[in-house]
Amino acid sequence: MTVHPHHLDEIDVEVLLELYRQACINARAYIRLRYLRFAIFVAINAVVGAATFAIAELHPYHIYIALFGIVLTVLFWILDSRTQKFYDLKCRRILACEKLLGVADYFVPFTEEAPPGLPIRILMHLIFATILAGWLVLELLIVLQP
Repeated sequence: MTVHPHHLDEIDVEVLLELYRQACINARAYIRLRYLRFAIFVAINAVVGAATFAIAELHPYHIYIALFGIVLTVLFWILDSRTQKFYDLKCRRILACEKLLGVADYFVPFTEEAPPGLPIRILMHLIFATILAGWLVLELLIVLQP
């Protein structure tokens, strides 16, 4: 059921508009947070991974460094998943506000389709899985080393 603005009190419209603004701000904040965390994750992995092979003094500790990489990857993957869920929640709230304000019909047909290719959600999972696999392989090579 669509509720049009003329069926809402003026105060209801103001409240809905404020909820809409806040949901949009929060959605942008979650996306920014997601990519900021991802950049930090990549930077830490690059530094730790490069140091693992470049610094000879770290060679006795490869097993611990690989374990650190595994734990780091899993934790950041969980953070990324949770942030995506919060973003999805805000998007649903935005759509609900648009429907209540009676403006959802203005966005049909869907105007913001994703670009062709792999969806970002799948791509992010692939990146995390690849980095995790790399750390696991390194761990196995160290453990199985004679």
